Amino acid sequence: MNGTKAAIFDMDGTMVDDMAFHEKSYVVFCQRHNLKEVGSKEYKEKYSGKRNDEIFQGLLNKKLSQEQIEEFIEEKEQIYRDIYSPYVEEVEGLLDLVKFLREDNVNLALATTAPRKNKDFVLKKLRLEKVFDVVVVGEEVKKGKPDPEIYLITAEKLNIEPEKCLVFEDSPPGVESAKRAGMKVIGILTTHSKEELQKADLVINNFSELKLID
Repeated sequence: MNGTKAAIFDMDGTMVDDMAFHEKSYVVFCQRHNLKEVGSKEYKEKYSGKRNDEIFQGLLNKKLSQEQIEEFIEEKEQIYRDIYSPYVEEVEGLLDLVKFLREDNVNLALATTAPRKNKDFVLKKLRLEKVFDVVVVGEEVKKGKPDPEIYLITAEKLNIEPEKCLVFEDSPPGVESAKRAGMKVIGILTTHSKEELQKADLVINNFSELKLID
């Protein structure tokens, strides 16, 4: 943490281990629309860490209007919130880490390509609604990960140089996005393997593995 002025958290798969529920929600969506179902391997390889509009273009294999994309996103994300609601919990050690960083006067930010409703849903479940100094959601970015846009926007809102930011991420596109923004990255092994997150500066199973020193 030497020289780190801000800690930036991705949300899905990082703060909460929810990627299996996102996969399941896509399965339900595909069933409703008579589409080929997305398997776990295909989801990880093609869609993990991507924006919803990019995913739907791939699923339907055709150009969609913005109105169609927004309707599909809302339908799919409502499925996700409905099936995940009884199971929401932190990735082990998250709340202790957030408390430690807050007490150490490290700025906290959330940078997620998830829609605002999902952000509100997860933060409310974790009781972290008032913790983050800056929050950036999917509606605020034009380019999905691995493009560095979301992390550069977050650093700008924090008014902190990218090289002084530490990012927590769970997906290869997310890690690449943060690295391209000039930030240090810790990979969380909830969804992907250590080999898949090899571009991260450090890889951990969960936040409890981090040694917190006052």
